[in-house]
Parts: sequence; structure tokens; C-alpha cells
Amino acid sequence: MVIISVVDHKICINGHTFGEHQLRESKEYLQSIGAEEAYFTPEDDDELNELHSIVERMEKASPEASGGGIASYYLN
Repeated sequence: MVIISVVDHKICINGHTFGEHQLRESKEYLQSIGAEEAYFTPEDDDELNELHSIVERMEKASPEASGGGIASYYLN
């Protein structure tokens, strides 16, 4: 089971923390563990908004992002 959380304004996946410039690293980690899905259960709306904000910053910081806004949290 893959668990996503927000820790110190960063995405945490199964205890591994990824900053906004680490989209590739987070994708590689998910692939290395064979993740097909992940669970994110926010404690409140603020935590949900923080995750969305982090993902938007990751998109802006990464040349690998497809652009055009975030329709979902899927990594290509």
C-alpha cells in the first residue's frame, strides 16, 4: 500500500519526502515499488489544498510536466 501525505510543505510517499523540484524522483520511486495506486487521506481541507499547491509547484518546476494545468495527479 502506498500512502501519500504532506510533511513540511513537501510530498511524502511511504516516508520518503520529495520537494517541488523532485517530480522525476517521486515518479521513479513510485515505479521502483510497483505502485499502481496511492492513498491520500487529508486531515482537513487545508492539507488537501496544500497537496494541490505542491503538485502545481512541481508541475511548474519540472520540464517533464505536460503543462496545460493539472487535470489529475497521474504521472506519465
